[in-house]
Amino acid sequence: MTHTLRLIALASLALLLLPLIASRLIDGWNWPPQAFLLLYVLFFLTGLAYALITRYRNLWSYKLATALSLAAGFVIAWSTMVRLSETENRLNLIYFAILALGAAGAALSRLHPRGMARVLFTMAASLAAAWVITLLLSPGAHPGPAWRTHLHHSVFLLLFATAGLLFRHSGLSPSS
Repeated sequence: MTHTLRLIALASLALLLLPLIASRLIDGWNWPPQAFLLLYVLFFLTGLAYALITRYRNLWSYKLATALSLAAGFVIAWSTMVRLSETENRLNLIYFAILALGAAGAALSRLHPRGMARVLFTMAASLAAAWVITLLLSPGAHPGPAWRTHLHHSVFLLLFATAGLLFRHSGLSPSS
C-alpha cells in the first residue's frame, strides 16, 4: 500500500500542476495558496478512494465505473463550491445532496456491483431532477450561457448512467 500511496501523491501533484500553470498564464486567476492545498487534498483523497474501493476487484468494468463515478463526483463537488462562492445561491447545495446520496448508497450497497448500479442510476435520475428544479426555481443559479449549463448537466448525467451500466456489467460477471 505504501507504493500505491506514493503513486497517488505523485499523481495528485501532477494534476495540481495544471491549475498552477493556468494561474500563471490566465489573467484574473488568482487562487490563494489554500485553494491549491485544498485541491491537492481533494485529488489525493479521490485517488485514495479509488485505490481502496478497487483494491480487491479485478474486473475492468468495476474499475472503470469507479473511476467515472469518482471523477464525476469530484468535478461536481468542485464546480458546486465555485458556483457557491460566485453566486451564493444556496439552491446549488442540491448537488452536494446528490453526492451524499451516492456516498450513502455506496455504503448501504457495501460497494457490490449490482447495488452500485442502482446507486448510480438513482444519482443520474436525481441529477436530472436537480437540473429541472434549478431551472424552474432559480434560472440564475448557474452563471454563463444556458447551453453551457445544459451541456454540463448532460455530461454528468451521461457519466453517472454509464458508470451504472458498467457496474451492472460487472455485477453480471461470474467472478463478481
